[in-house]
Amino acid sequence: MLIAVSLILSAWLPYLNPQQFWLSGFAGLTFLICWGINFAFIILWLFWKRRYLWISLAGFILSLHALFSSIGINVISSQDTTYRPDRRFTIMTFNTSNMGLNDYREDSVLQGSIYDMLRDASPDILCMQEFYTNEGPFFTNHIDSIARTLQYPYHFFTCDMSHWNYWHYGIILFSRFPIVRSSKIPCGYSSAGSGSSFLQSDILVQGDTIRVLTAQLQSYMFRGNDYDLLERGQGTFSGVRNLASKMKHTIHKRAAQSRKMAGLIAASPYKVIVCGDFNDTPVSYTYNTISSNMQDAFLEEGFGIGRTLSFLAPTLRIDYILAQKPIRVKSYKTFHRKGFQHFPIMAGLSL
Repeated sequence: MLIAVSLILSAWLPYLNPQQFWLSGFAGLTFLICWGINFAFIILWLFWKRRYLWISLAGFILSLHALFSSIGINVISSQDTTYRPDRRFTIMTFNTSNMGLNDYREDSVLQGSIYDMLRDASPDILCMQEFYTNEGPFFTNHIDSIARTLQYPYHFFTCDMSHWNYWHYGIILFSRFPIVRSSKIPCGYSSAGSGSSFLQSDILVQGDTIRVLTAQLQSYMFRGNDYDLLERGQGTFSGVRNLASKMKHTIHKRAAQSRKMAGLIAASPYKVIVCGDFNDTPVSYTYNTISSNMQDAFLEEGFGIGRTLSFLAPTLRIDYILAQKPIRVKSYKTFHRKGFQHFPIMAGLSL
């Protein structure tokens, strides 16, 4: 009974605004765990104490909507021949984790892996969060390097934070299609160098204008002690209380950001694509608010759980590509690379 109730709550509480009911911000984090335990009980009740089977089945049925937001069931990609090939393009989103910069030192091996992945994927539109570039000597100007390597004639950079005039951080969009206009929309403050603004760009694709919104929503900004607590259960009561307080504060800020993003989508005169690092799972107020009336590229063409974060838990899909109809999703791919904190994702779309 307890597991079934927990499953139902984890599936439905995320529809409530966590600024008004803060537990809703945490509930969705447990959904897949609760679902797995509940499914195990269904198997158990089939062979033992069948009178309890209906309880677990009720939990299963009442949480199906959340399950279908969490997993992709496309074993074979669809083959739609009705689209025009000249109206097809690809878009990638990638949280670069500062392009491998660590303690103001560039990791040449990780940077090389990033560039190899980009050359392999070669998306027509590339959106990057937690992006870092440097105009100083002995460091890498990633804007010039990526634009030259992948032949992007157009780009827009938010430059949310700078150090010593040369070190720049923010969100960037590269495009092989003309950028009609772009803007940086403030959405709060983040010390990560990304997450202080949304990037909005109107792009002319084969004679049709689309609007791309890309962002990194508020991060929990976990530190060493937080990871010890989350991954190994090592910590004090005070540490648990501080972690819960940090997460609650972050969830509140992310809820406000998600409503602002939804407002930008609704106000757009063009078809909209939203992509980026939402820092939240598919069973969340954040996802429910932003993805309303949008197609999730992973759910349309992906398979499995679709993990995009390489640590903490194997079930975390927190990076997304969402598209409004009549844009059609034709393909989806995750690029798993050793050393990446976030796995880049790319979708093939058609106008």
